[in-house]
Amino acid sequence: MDWTKAKTILIVALALTNAFLLGAYLMRGNGRTQVDQDIMRAILTDENIFLETELPKKPGRMAVLYVQPEITDPARVGEVLADQRTLPYGERTDEALLAAADAVLAGCGFLTENAVAAGPPVQAGSRTLIRYRDVFNEIPIEESYILCTLENGQVTDIDRKWYAPLALHDKKGAMMEPMEALMQLLPARNGEESLIIRQMELVYWINPEGLGAESPVGDTALPAWKIVDAEGRETYIPAFE
Repeated sequence: MDWTKAKTILIVALALTNAFLLGAYLMRGNGRTQVDQDIMRAILTDENIFLETELPKKPGRMAVLYVQPEITDPARVGEVLADQRTLPYGERTDEALLAAADAVLAGCGFLTENAVAAGPPVQAGSRTLIRYRDVFNEIPIEESYILCTLENGQVTDIDRKWYAPLALHDKKGAMMEPMEALMQLLPARNGEESLIIRQMELVYWINPEGLGAESPVGDTALPAWKIVDAEGRETYIPAFE
C-alpha cells in the first residue's frame, strides 16, 4: 500500500468532514441539523480556538432592555470633588478607597442601585482605579460604566458613560447556546493564530455604533454573549437565535 497516498487521502477526508460539519452548523435555521456540543468544540479546536473558561449556562427566553442615556454635569462633579474628604495615608485600604469613591458618586447622584463595583481597587502607578458596572437583574449593561481615579487619598477624576435601564420589552425571544455563539467567530478567522477564550458572560449590549451617550433619546440593549480573549479583546455576539 502507498502510505503517503493513504495519508493524503485521510487528511483530505478529515478536512471535508470538518467542512461538512461547519456547513451544517452555518446552515442551521432552515431545517438545518443540530450539531452536537462536542463536535462544535472539536471544530473550534481545529480552527485554533481554545477555551480556558467554563461556559455559562444558556438562559431562558429574554427580551431586549430599553435604556436611557444619562448626561453628566461637569459643574456638579467639580463641586463634589472639591468638597470631598482626603483619606489620611495610613487609612487608604481598599475598603476605605471604595467607600470614598462611593461617597463621591453618591454626592453626584451617580450611585444608583444599578451601579456595582466591578472588583477591588486596581493600582496603576501612583493612581488607584475603581470601575463600576451598570447591572440590571444581575446582568451587566455593556458600554455603560463609571471609572473613578483616586490619587493621594482623593477622587481626582470620574469618567462616566451611563445608561439608566427603563423597562424590558413585553416580548421574549429564544436564546442561543454559548457554544453556538463561539461558532460565530469562525467566518472571520482566515487562518489566524491561536485564539484563547478567557471569559464568556451574558450581558445587555448597547452597540457603540448607535446613538451616543450624550443623546437625550432612548436606546435599546440587546442580550448578547460577551467573549474576552487572552489579549483582552472583547467580542459581542447577539444572543437571540
